[in-house]
Amino acid sequence: MDIKMGVAKAGIKPSGDYDILVLRFKPSVYSLYLTQNSLPAAPVVYDRQLREKVEKISGIVVNSGNANAATGEDGLKDAKEMAELTENCLSLKENSVFVFSTGVIGVRLPMDKVRKGIKEACSNLQPLDLKLASRSISTTDSFEKYTSLQFSIDGKKGQVVGISKGAGMIHPSMATMLAYIFTDVQIDKPLLDKVSKEVVEKTFNSIDVDGCESTNDSVLIVATGEGEIKITEENIEEFKGYLYKVALQLAKMIVKDGEGATKLIQIDVFQAESPQEAKEVGEAIALSNLFKTAMFGNDPNWGRILSAVGQLHKDIDFSKVKLYIGDFLIYDGKPTNYDRERAVEYLKNNSEVVVKLYLSRGDASWSYYTCDLTYKYVEINAEYTT
Repeated sequence: MDIKMGVAKAGIKPSGDYDILVLRFKPSVYSLYLTQNSLPAAPVVYDRQLREKVEKISGIVVNSGNANAATGEDGLKDAKEMAELTENCLSLKENSVFVFSTGVIGVRLPMDKVRKGIKEACSNLQPLDLKLASRSISTTDSFEKYTSLQFSIDGKKGQVVGISKGAGMIHPSMATMLAYIFTDVQIDKPLLDKVSKEVVEKTFNSIDVDGCESTNDSVLIVATGEGEIKITEENIEEFKGYLYKVALQLAKMIVKDGEGATKLIQIDVFQAESPQEAKEVGEAIALSNLFKTAMFGNDPNWGRILSAVGQLHKDIDFSKVKLYIGDFLIYDGKPTNYDRERAVEYLKNNSEVVVKLYLSRGDASWSYYTCDLTYKYVEINAEYTT
């Protein structure tokens, strides 16, 4: 794909690292998903308005280190200026660039630095470097989050690439995180919207770090149409599988990098009445701080899992429920005589842990992803702005 990028160190981040990213590509169809938080950041407001106007875009601009959230009309003017400046610098038509911000809430953007950074980034375009692009949008992230996938459909080759950022303030919908995914397939926007919605729901909308929904969460999926593969109703499911794989990798990286986290926890819910119920159950477990701290302490405290499910006030018959931690059957309608020492060792020795819950109510399932809650999370967020 012919995607060009530019980065700059504008001085927005206290660290002095890269904090401006611009991407330019051919006019392309897209799907955009934005936070549902009632305090949307200025770029979210701007992008919602632009989304209603255009079916194709040609670029994005991102700043990190400042969320441009809760900044009123001034913040909205700043977001609009970022988009317009990028369009002018890259010689793109009006209303063709989405703008994104991430970082501290409630502080107005230092626009003198932002303007200089955008101009610098636009003047130094290079082929897309996923690692550097990810680095430039990061805040409290401890590693760059990026991935790429080559695939074929009907003998024709295609690709999907993506970057994301996020480590704290993660809870859908969306689940502070940004994600940008690009594919070269040819696809109509309605079909892209349809498949993207399903993929986002099972990935970025099924993760949790701390139960805190951000003001800035955004996922953008762009199809440039430069490749040989044309997506139709006949091959859409196959393409969805590849898109899902990339999105899930990026989403799991965010959870794995949860601030202070030591474990990625996959919660698989089976035999639910509906996919929505399965998701709600998985989310309830993921939101339990008692469960998350138990996982940090390598404590197979299954009571915390079942009580979190009980808080949903559903008519679940717990005498028919089965619960596994790893391969250990912990609960089977009643407590089991499992090998607790080996279960503890499983938690100690694995950075990726699986919890499986069988509800015996139907045939629907869902996977939800979270992480443990550690001392480090408190330290990072207690000192976030000080």
